[in-house]
Amino acid sequence: MSGRKLYYCIDESEALEFDGASFVRVDTKRAKRGFCGAVVAPEHIRSHTFKIPPETEGERLDTLVEITMFESGGLDLEKEYAIAYVKHPLEYDSSMLIEAFAVERSRLTQTYGGVARKTGHIDLLAVPYTVYEGLYAYDRADRGRVELFLYLGDGSSYAVLCKDGRYIAHRDLLSISSIAAEANISVEALKDTLRKRGLESRLYGPDELLLIETVQRAFSSIVERVAQTVNHKRGVFSIKSVDRLYLDFEQSLIPGLWELFDSYGFEESEKSELVCCESLEPQMQHTGVEALYMLAVRDRKVEPVNLTIFEKRESFFRTHTGRFVAAVAAAALLSGGYALIKERELAELQSEGVQLKAKLNDAKKRVAVMRKALAKERSELERVLKKVERGRREIMAFDETADAALLIEESKRYRRKMVEDVDRALAKYRLSAASLEQNGSKVIEVEIVSEYSRRDRIAKFMKSLIDEGYRSVGTGEIKLDENLYSSRVEIVR
Repeated sequence: MSGRKLYYCIDESEALEFDGASFVRVDTKRAKRGFCGAVVAPEHIRSHTFKIPPETEGERLDTLVEITMFESGGLDLEKEYAIAYVKHPLEYDSSMLIEAFAVERSRLTQTYGGVARKTGHIDLLAVPYTVYEGLYAYDRADRGRVELFLYLGDGSSYAVLCKDGRYIAHRDLLSISSIAAEANISVEALKDTLRKRGLESRLYGPDELLLIETVQRAFSSIVERVAQTVNHKRGVFSIKSVDRLYLDFEQSLIPGLWELFDSYGFEESEKSELVCCESLEPQMQHTGVEALYMLAVRDRKVEPVNLTIFEKRESFFRTHTGRFVAAVAAAALLSGGYALIKERELAELQSEGVQLKAKLNDAKKRVAVMRKALAKERSELERVLKKVERGRREIMAFDETADAALLIEESKRYRRKMVEDVDRALAKYRLSAASLEQNGSKVIEVEIVSEYSRRDRIAKFMKSLIDEGYRSVGTGEIKLDENLYSSRVEIVR
């Protein structure tokens, strides 16, 4: 293990010294000679997942990730970012899955700049979702299983899925503070309620309807999102089932939560609260998980996903240039002529360094130009696509108008024919119509008046229309008034 002590930096004045089991609060200045780390808040992180060819490696991979994050990951071309990523080789796909994380450099400077000025460096700025890998590094979780960690925190909550001891996926969830705000109670009151009564309706009073409804609705949403994430990743990572669920909630369980998970298909999963370090207080357990991950990074037991921009600078005489200068100085003591040669070589190296720096700056400018060109092309593509879509909609509107016009014309023709057929049949049997109502192009209602002795002509009228091919001809209301026979006939085309 490394001889450097580990310090979890809280702010400019306070840090936690961690030995793998417990914390000691110390002044941040103490971290100058140690391994110094912190965890970036989830709300500051932008993440994006995409596939690349499996042979992409090294600087080419770094460049491809950066370009993709700006092109399709939603990053602002006018801002600078710290970017880190996780690689996932896919078992049944000839590609590699990349999950990249980005934070604005200005945000990191604003949040951690004061700490870096005190310590001179921050070795690790961790992505919060990857910290559970530290448990596997020190055999505090089972590397051979698929495990889900559900973290419920005051300011942020998320679920993390791990397979073979490695992070593979996450899902951001409702925080405790957001649920408390909706329920109109304090964060501490809500946490106490969750520990004691959880999701069990029977444990709440009749005047606590808002509270229990809010809690149940929030956790239904949480569990549903977790289940969606697991189901989405099943095929991607060949997951048959989740072997174990851990609740990372200040070493506590929530009554009714596991039963809710069971209703979403987790009946066979083992379930328990998460305990990272037995000696830590419950409210420090998650901080212990984060510190354990930093310890694993320090000891090179895990591959870090690191967003730091405050790397520790090597002592000048530990650098290549410094060692060279030292060699030249030593040689100068032995031989003035030899020193002149080395001095010239040093000057050449320095000149070469200046040239390389100029090339690097030129490359950065070209990348910036390329980014802007990509953004311009993407904007132009979006404009063209919108124009094409607008044209497509106009064509559809024209087609619909033409179809409607044809339908209207056809409807008029059918209506006219029905009226003509009815008039012809009425004339044929010398019947009179007291009223004629047409409902659309398919139905006509005719009130026919006839002398009682000639009422049979109404039946002949109806039969003639049936012979014309009408689907239905029937009588409705029938009246007899002073030897006048009145019948209402409905004709359906």
